[in-house]
Amino acid sequence: MIIDFHTTTYWPHMTFVANIIGAGKLGQTLGRLIVKHNLAKIAGIHNRSQHRAMAAIQFIGDGEYCPAIKDLPPADITFITTPDDRLAETSLDLARSGQIKPGSIFIHCSGILTSDVISAVKLKDALVMSIHPMRSFADPALSVENFPGTYCATEGDIPALKKIEPFFESMGSINFQIAKDKKPLYHAAGVFASNYLVTLAQEAVNCFIAAKVEKKMALRMIINLMKGTLSNLEKSMSPQEALTGPIERGDLATIKKHLASLSSDKQRLLYSVMGKATIELTSHDKATKQQLDAALSSAYMLARELATDPCPSSTASIGKKPSPE
Repeated sequence: MIIDFHTTTYWPHMTFVANIIGAGKLGQTLGRLIVKHNLAKIAGIHNRSQHRAMAAIQFIGDGEYCPAIKDLPPADITFITTPDDRLAETSLDLARSGQIKPGSIFIHCSGILTSDVISAVKLKDALVMSIHPMRSFADPALSVENFPGTYCATEGDIPALKKIEPFFESMGSINFQIAKDKKPLYHAAGVFASNYLVTLAQEAVNCFIAAKVEKKMALRMIINLMKGTLSNLEKSMSPQEALTGPIERGDLATIKKHLASLSSDKQRLLYSVMGKATIELTSHDKATKQQLDAALSSAYMLARELATDPCPSSTASIGKKPSPE
C-alpha cells in the first residue's frame, strides 16, 4: 500500500520512515514507543558513539547505525534528540547533507528552545516543530512503560503539528500547544515540579541522617510522605487545600525550633525561602502572616550573611555575648 504521508493524519498500522539523531534516553524511549505501536519504520540512527548507537538499536528493536549525518537515509520524520547545544549545528549538518526529503518533518524535544533553532532545514522545503514531553527520562524502559498520559508541549509549523500531534497521541500522550516566548517559563515550571523535588528529598535525607535515622529508612519515609502529599494534591487539585504542616497551622514556635535545629546555613536559607513562599498558600489573617514572615525573614537574612561572609570565623559569636577583653 502506498501511503501519502503529506495528507495522512491517521497513524495506526501505517508505515513511514523515521530517523533518530542522538538516541540517548529520550531518543531510545521515543524509538521504542514508535516500534511498540507499529507507527513507523526506524531507518537510521546516528550517535557520536557507535557503541551507544548499537545499544540504542538493540533497545529500540529497529534501525541501522549511520556513522555520520550524511549517511542517514531520506525520511518522513527525523527526531533530533541531541543535547540542546547541538541542535543548531545538527540542523546545519542536515541541511548540507543533501538527504532531506521535501515536505519531511524535523522535530526536536527541547523544553526551553523553540523550533526556530533547527530552521536551517527549512531551506530544503522541510517543516520544523518541537515537542517536549513533560516527564523524567532517567530509565528508558520505565519511561516507555509510563509514557501514556504524558503531557507534551508543542509548537512549530502548523502542518507539522497537524501530522505529529496525532502520532504522539497514538503513543498515549496528551498534547497542548505553547507560545514560543513562553517556553522558558514553562520549562522552569517543570524544574520546580520535578528536579527540585529531588533536591528537597536530599535535604530531607540530610536532616534525617543528622537526626540519626538510617538512610534507607529515611528515603522510604520521604517517598511515602511525598506520595501522600501528591495524592492529596491530586484529589483536591488545589495546592492551598493540599497544604499541611506548621506554616499552614501558624505554629510559630515549631518553625523557630526547626530553624534553630538545622545544621547548615544553606538549609536555613532554603527552609526560609520555601517557608516564605508557603505563607502565600495559607488563609491566615494579616497579623499571623506577618509574624511568620518576620521569623523566616530573620533566619533568611542571617543565613545569607553567614553564607557570603568571607571570614566565617568573624560570625562565630553571633547570638553570643562578647568575651571580656
